[in-house]
Amino acid sequence: MSTKADDPGVLFPFGAPDPEAPVRVFCLPYAGGGAGLYRAWSGRNVPEAVFVPVQLPGRENRFHEPPEQDFDALAERLARAVAPWTGERYALFGHSMGGLLAHELAHRLHELTGDHAELLAVSACAAPDLERPAWRIHDLPRDEFVREIRRLGGTPQEVFEDEDLLDLCLPRIRADFSVLASYRHRPRAPLPVPVTALCGTRDPQVPVWAADKWRDHTARDFTLHLVDDDHFFVHRHERVVLEHITDGLRNVRV
Repeated sequence: MSTKADDPGVLFPFGAPDPEAPVRVFCLPYAGGGAGLYRAWSGRNVPEAVFVPVQLPGRENRFHEPPEQDFDALAERLARAVAPWTGERYALFGHSMGGLLAHELAHRLHELTGDHAELLAVSACAAPDLERPAWRIHDLPRDEFVREIRRLGGTPQEVFEDEDLLDLCLPRIRADFSVLASYRHRPRAPLPVPVTALCGTRDPQVPVWAADKWRDHTARDFTLHLVDDDHFFVHRHERVVLEHITDGLRNVRV
């Protein structure tokens, strides 16, 4: 029997949200990444929350599916798939492209469920109203595109060392950069949701001032945390990132 694209076992490859969890934190990956980035998080036993990695179409256990190439189409699909699982309390986290998706989901999930997120946490992500010209690379010729994604980082070195593997992965990576290129900021009232932002002090893609601009997109508390690393600090400072998310959730209830 075939599995529907957005069935829970596909959308949540490491387990559907625990109905007894105090807060469900839905985690979105960066461009080219999948839910596997947060696999270890799903097993974390913390009293404040359960971390729920969300799988995007076209990667890992959904590799057989065509990836979405339009930001609004992807955001709407994810919102409708996640909405039945938010429970009474939920939060959103995203790294880089995942931060933009998390912000958009915060708006759309409220429209669908009537409930606001407890917390929006974003890392290595500039505020949504800022231009991102460096990410508009999806239509470059193959060799130029490969050079750019090498420069940006985040793609495992072994992908570049195996031409067959690279050819297999490139359409998915291009699709994500097409998603980014199609993003258009729509002015809205600031979210009535606290925002926690994390930024690498040596991130050439997202300077500290660009992360600090997230304060304009919340009507609640805003906190910016600096990490002494580059754009992909989430891999090397997992414990710190998780602590800032759980601290943000604790502060909501203070």
